Amino acid sequence: MFTIQPDGFEAVSDCARRFQEDVEKLAERFSLEVDNRFPAMELHVHPRLQATLEYALWGEAGVVAVKGKLNTRKDDLPHCKTVSVTMKFSLSCDPQTDIEWTKQRIEEILYGEVELYWNRPPAGHVEHIELTISFQAEPGESRMNEYVRCVLGIVTGKMMAA
Repeated sequence: MFTIQPDGFEAVSDCARRFQEDVEKLAERFSLEVDNRFPAMELHVHPRLQATLEYALWGEAGVVAVKGKLNTRKDDLPHCKTVSVTMKFSLSCDPQTDIEWTKQRIEEILYGEVELYWNRPPAGHVEHIELTISFQAEPGESRMNEYVRCVLGIVTGKMMAA
């Protein structure tokens, strides 16, 4: 059986709380609904302390799934500095949208900042974009906001001010 030190649990809990605050601010800013208001959370204690938080955000254009993976080593216990973030976008587009131009524009803006993967849209969804981005973020930074603003703005044509 594996045990967890109280300071390790506190560090992960604090980081998870800050990450959840970021997701809630993101949802508010972009008028997205947070499914069930609480994340699906999974905690592992061996071989290292790790927590995974998953959120589903719903909006007019579609779904943004946010997954944060918190890793903490023994020497990092007091500080949870970065979170591995994966954001999956499943968005509907205006029928007049040039999908290839949209993809190219998103790639140009996000180039070098995130790992970007285009997913195949569901069968029959020709005005639909499926995209996954992965990156490292510090809770409290605005990187998630910037990326969501970019993708939603380009796909929906409604650019928000920074």
